Amino acid sequence: MRPVKDPFEIYGSASDAAGDKSSLAWEEGAMDEQSPVEGFAEGSAAGREPLPARSLRGLQVTMILAGALLVIKLFSLQVAQGGKYLGLAEGNRLRVQTILAPRGQILDRTGAVLARNTASFSLVATPVDLPKANLDNEISQLSQLLHLDEGEVRAKLANYDPRSFEPVILKQDLAQADSILFQTNADQFPGFGVDSIPIRDYPSPLPFSHLLGYTGVISAAELANPENQGYRQNDFIGKLGIELSYEKYLRGVDGERQVEVDASGRPVKVLGDLDPQPGDIVQLNINQGLQQTLYDSFIKHSPKVKGAAVAMDPKTGEVLALVSLPGFDNNLFAQGISTADYQKLTSDPTLPLFDRAISGTYPPGSTSKLMGATAALQEKVITPSTVINDRGVIVVPNQFTPGQEYRFNGWKPGGLGPMTVRSAIAESSDIFFYTTAGGQPGTGIDGLGADKLAAYYRKFGLGSTLGIDLQGEKTGLVPDPAWKEQYFKGDPIQSKWYLGDTYHIGIGQGDMLVTPLQVAEWTAVIANGGTGYQPTLLKQVADQSGKVLYKPQQKTIISNIASPDVIKVVQEGMRQAVTAGTARALNTLPVTSAGKTGTSQFDSADSSRTHAWFTVYAPYENPQIVITILVEAGGEGNAVAEPIAKDALAWCAQNNCFNQ
Repeated sequence: MRPVKDPFEIYGSASDAAGDKSSLAWEEGAMDEQSPVEGFAEGSAAGREPLPARSLRGLQVTMILAGALLVIKLFSLQVAQGGKYLGLAEGNRLRVQTILAPRGQILDRTGAVLARNTASFSLVATPVDLPKANLDNEISQLSQLLHLDEGEVRAKLANYDPRSFEPVILKQDLAQADSILFQTNADQFPGFGVDSIPIRDYPSPLPFSHLLGYTGVISAAELANPENQGYRQNDFIGKLGIELSYEKYLRGVDGERQVEVDASGRPVKVLGDLDPQPGDIVQLNINQGLQQTLYDSFIKHSPKVKGAAVAMDPKTGEVLALVSLPGFDNNLFAQGISTADYQKLTSDPTLPLFDRAISGTYPPGSTSKLMGATAALQEKVITPSTVINDRGVIVVPNQFTPGQEYRFNGWKPGGLGPMTVRSAIAESSDIFFYTTAGGQPGTGIDGLGADKLAAYYRKFGLGSTLGIDLQGEKTGLVPDPAWKEQYFKGDPIQSKWYLGDTYHIGIGQGDMLVTPLQVAEWTAVIANGGTGYQPTLLKQVADQSGKVLYKPQQKTIISNIASPDVIKVVQEGMRQAVTAGTARALNTLPVTSAGKTGTSQFDSADSSRTHAWFTVYAPYENPQIVITILVEAGGEGNAVAEPIAKDALAWCAQNNCFNQ
């Protein structure tokens, strides 16, 4: 580009134009004899007459006055009103605003909506538009106007670059009245504004809170995580549950809006929109009605209950219900939970944020006898016709101290009498399963032994995660001699494995720990003839047009447990529990079933404190559902947990869910 010459400078040559130059006075420039204006010079080589002196002086005065006016105007624009026009120049500019994409819906297996979107107003501040002076006073006045925590507002603004164009969310889910109040006073608060954004809405929060989880504005730590590349400061992200597990599908593609804003950062004109793309639809295997029924039944039988329920299809591994109590309102998190509400949840002694279904570990009690019976039959420690007399106690002499004895009692004083494996399952005989686990003098039965029994427990999936598509699944614990030696390393007494330890794990007590999900899984293995599938919540992912994008494949995780004949005997024992044993209350249902009660001690100082368990499958002839119930510190399994399962099976029979 050629340089623009200054009319008030002398250029002698081409090199001079780019280099040396000497300034001319205004008068010299105006009277340069090289001027092309005819008659302007004092003389002319062509011999024209010079201008009269009076005319020349008049022209000079006119031009001097014009120059003076120009200087005055420039001074006014640049100095007197410079701040005003600088603000206008900087303030009227183009901005690209993010239009947050709605998240995809979460549906149950029938298409019922479990999570959707709703409009919400958020109070935001754009750091670059905040006033440099008087900001503290502005924050104080705004906090008083909208009843905000002034300290929280200042803390949020302190974490952001003052040159940033990205809005900072100060308050989510602003009440409509507060939004209107702000709009009427918006001129007093430059740099602040109210945005309408889509947030999550959970129609039935308490029954589904742990399952669905919740969303929230991405944190600084999450934003810095390399796995979250592409997220922006105010994006919402799944924090827990299905919202987190399937974030990559549920998250949509944000849109953009190009706007012109004024000096206060407020939009003046919309120049163009790029529409956001909603996230994909995540459909679960969950049955909304069954989930709600299980939750309601817990509340009906014990309003302050703590516990969990799991329902599965044993033939596929599809999880039909996953309930943890107490629940919490996940809408609080989606709307931007307050410090007070969060502290209330975290300080609650019932631990409402804790997912007991997959993260809670408990001694399984007599529900473990299904595995013990399978192991004893498969290893030929017993046969289906073996009889063990349950007298209510086994007395074991101390091998180190003659005359000292240990007594291992059954649940029924006086005993249950002669037991086969079927009746031992039906009546939950502790004495029978002490014997099959560790042997009993005088019976000729040596028992499985701790190592072999522990190996079978692990074959059923204990001691490891099952791979459900949620975060936080725990492994539980399968104790054995090697574990105890390592755990109590250095203690010659505690590190030793005793017969009593084998007896304890033979009836699901001692140090043995499992999750409710694991109990449901091993029940499904029995119901399904010895094969278990990975528990799966997701049914499919589809785009907004309904096109299926992803469908998980069924995965076998347990197989070759025992012969079909062995599994059949255990099934018959579970059926007998319903027809004539500890689960007789289910015999009145219009659907056949097979179940197992469980009562597990968890307080060594008070043996009366027990967890209540019940696990069942139905129909007996063609298993389509497994239901496992845990009532934490609930008492007896048949008295507390069984009625909840009964309500759920009755609902299934009435709603024909066995044919889905």
